[in-house]
Amino acid sequence: MKGFKGLIAAAGISAVLLVGIACANGPAATEPPQGTGSPISNLPVGAPESPAIGAPMPPISLVRTDGAPAPMGYPGTTAMPVFQGSTSQSGIWVTGQGKVAVDPDLAMLSIGVESIGATVKEANSKASQAMDAIVKALKVAGVEDKDIQTASFNIYPQYEYREVLESGIRRGTQVLVGYNVNNSATIKIRDLESVGDIIDDVVTAGGDSTRINNIRFTVEDPKPMMTLLREQAVADAIAKAQHFADLTGVGLGRLVFVSEGGSTSPMVQDFGDQRMAFAEASISHVPSISGGELDLTLNVQAVFAIQ
Repeated sequence: MKGFKGLIAAAGISAVLLVGIACANGPAATEPPQGTGSPISNLPVGAPESPAIGAPMPPISLVRTDGAPAPMGYPGTTAMPVFQGSTSQSGIWVTGQGKVAVDPDLAMLSIGVESIGATVKEANSKASQAMDAIVKALKVAGVEDKDIQTASFNIYPQYEYREVLESGIRRGTQVLVGYNVNNSATIKIRDLESVGDIIDDVVTAGGDSTRINNIRFTVEDPKPMMTLLREQAVADAIAKAQHFADLTGVGLGRLVFVSEGGSTSPMVQDFGDQRMAFAEASISHVPSISGGELDLTLNVQAVFAIQ
């Protein structure tokens, strides 16, 4: 039996030796793959050898086949390259503004009617009658059909929260009590002298259902002012850029970028917080409405090189 066990042990040792010799004669498992499919090429000639066992592993620079920089890595690692984008903002960046004071030639009046009824039909009937009367009054005042535009129309239920007793327990519940109809429109008034009279006519025609949401004044066609606004904005941008160059001790180079922003026509007067006043006060006199003066503005962004 002891002789038999010795033979088995000797056979096992011979098998291990044969496997080791076969592995030594085969291709290296860690040899880097060849070809152009990998984003990172082999190490350049003259690269330092791997450190001895137990020594710290210094980082090496990997070289990409497309010429772009690759991240630092260690021999034998499989780290993927990381791209870090960068944006160039060199130069002098400024914003120039042009401003022109003009008299408004158009008033934008936002009106509406609101009614409540037990049914949708009843609420809608009340709102329709009030709006029809307002539109008729506008036309009598000289407002054309093209200058009357519906802005919104809404129908929604009205609820009340009430306390009810069920099985001896009191609890709150919402109960449908009716429907609300809201119809609003935007009116263009070209004769600014008649704005007050038209508001008075609207309130009279619509009665207690009338709502005056807001009024603003603007210029219908600002295009004739665009040339002057651009000239002022560009001149302002150049002056600002030159000032920055003087302050920082550099030379102002050529213009490399320019972009035009939007023009603005600010709201002159807003009656949004007084929308209920005209309906509740039952005014008998014409309200005083003044368009005042508007400031049209235009902005440009410019970038200049540094010399």
